[in-house]
Amino acid sequence: MIIEVDEESKKWIESKGNQLTVKTLDVKGCCAPGVQEIVAVPGKPKTLNYFHEVSVDNLTIYVQRDIKFKEKLVLKLSGFSLLKTMSVKLY
Repeated sequence: MIIEVDEESKKWIESKGNQLTVKTLDVKGCCAPGVQEIVAVPGKPKTLNYFHEVSVDNLTIYVQRDIKFKEKLVLKLSGFSLLKTMSVKLY
């Protein structure tokens, strides 16, 4: 499992406690079909049974087991000031 994290993203994750969880989020609507989105949130998941634990430098990344990708998972920081969030791309 290859996880690519740039320096700015590493610093952000370190400031949030050195742990990041990558998981799926189901968004359901009343008039449209549901959408499944992949999100990255700071911290450790409550239930570790459903996650792979991957060490990248001194960071711990938890990736939900049912997330499939061929080559790599790329984490990139976006936004500014207090509105920064981590985006996830699968390749």
